Amino acid sequence: MRERLPRTWILREYRPDYGLDFSIEVFKTLKSVAGKRPMHETLGEHIFVQLKSVDDPEIKPLDIYSRNNVEKGRERLDREEKVGTLDTYRFSLETPELMTIERMGIGVPVLLVIADLKARRCSFVCLNDYIDKILIPRHCDYGTKEHRTVHVPVANEIGSMQGTTALRWYGKRAKLLAAFQRFIYQFDELQAASDNNWEELARYFGERIASYDFWDDTEMCCLIQHHAKGLRRFLAEGSPHDSRPDNAILTAFLGKEQPARKRAEVLELWRSLALLPQLYEDVWREWFLPTALNEWAASLA
Repeated sequence: MRERLPRTWILREYRPDYGLDFSIEVFKTLKSVAGKRPMHETLGEHIFVQLKSVDDPEIKPLDIYSRNNVEKGRERLDREEKVGTLDTYRFSLETPELMTIERMGIGVPVLLVIADLKARRCSFVCLNDYIDKILIPRHCDYGTKEHRTVHVPVANEIGSMQGTTALRWYGKRAKLLAAFQRFIYQFDELQAASDNNWEELARYFGERIASYDFWDDTEMCCLIQHHAKGLRRFLAEGSPHDSRPDNAILTAFLGKEQPARKRAEVLELWRSLALLPQLYEDVWREWFLPTALNEWAASLA
């Protein structure tokens, strides 16, 4: 696993081991300046790892079927709509281990990593999300059995492009969850702000959240990039809408000079920001899981 991780990332071992074997600290490589060697800085992003080594694990295909939104009800698979087939490692974990991870919440991801010693490959799945999006919706009480089988997608390979993208995405989870909470708070306050100070408050709020470093480091999520552009336009030009000459008709139609219209535009930006937590829960947490939603997302990427 250490060999497969990006060279600049740090792998720390836990001893004694109480279910968590390692933590990964994510680093970013900065551009070199004037011929100097590139520097590496920590992003303050951490991932927990539970590592399981297997001499010659069997890889089996897993059929993926369409299903409902499991945040709104128990899992209901549509056996008539097969979405695809995934190659997976299957590993049996003790239920108390899974329940400990469930109690940790989702703030810091815990990955189950299968080290295939024969193939010299490490593949992973996020256990926090697997529990929330597969085990709990699928079983009335997944704790009734001593063990539960976890399907680890082979394609989630450490060192591959998909694997590195997934690890970077998981590493940003604590930052994103904190930002989502602030977006909701700011939107509520802007709605309640008086006509006299809403713009000053919005600019202060915008400056606070514009400093988040994930805006420029989440190319895997186009919606976050889209909101970053709108936020920066608001801070630079006073409106989140593009005001280039080729959008002059749109600008005139919106009546950017009208205070009520301008306020509506800014509120819409914050309303959209406050909806990101819903997308994260409904959609983005299923990325890289063996589910239909992930398969559909991958087909659109």
